[in-house]
Order: sequence, then structure tokens, then C-alpha cells
Amino acid sequence: MKNFLQHLFSESGEASFSRVGSFLALLFSLGWLSYIVWKTRAVPGLEGITFFVSSLYGLGKAGQTIQRMMGGKP
Repeated sequence: MKNFLQHLFSESGEASFSRVGSFLALLFSLGWLSYIVWKTRAVPGLEGITFFVSSLYGLGKAGQTIQRMMGGKP
């Protein structure tokens, strides 16, 4: 299980903040959506929250891509 979690939150063997940050944003979003549904008894639009959760991972991958294009990280 420990090995699985290490691979789940890493990019090619090194720690990945974008994956961990996305996971934390997902947990926060699930809690927030549960609260909203509990209070209003209606499901809100999910477009914004989807962008919020995926933006950290997307920014991390974009940064890696730019580093590789500039000849930094292999």
C-alpha cells in the first residue's frame, strides 16, 4: 500500500506537488459541494469546481513541458 501511494503521488519517481495539490483540492471541493447540497438541497453547476481541481495538475504539467522544451529537466 505504501509503495502504491508513493507512485500515486509522484511523477517518474519524484514528489509531485501538482498531484498532491489536486488531491487536496478535490477533498476540499467534495466537502464544499456536500455542504452546499446539504444546505440548499440542490446540486450546483460543476464547471467551475472541475476547473479548480484540474488547474493545479495542468499547471504542473505545463511547467514540466516548458522545462523540457528549454532543455532543463529530462
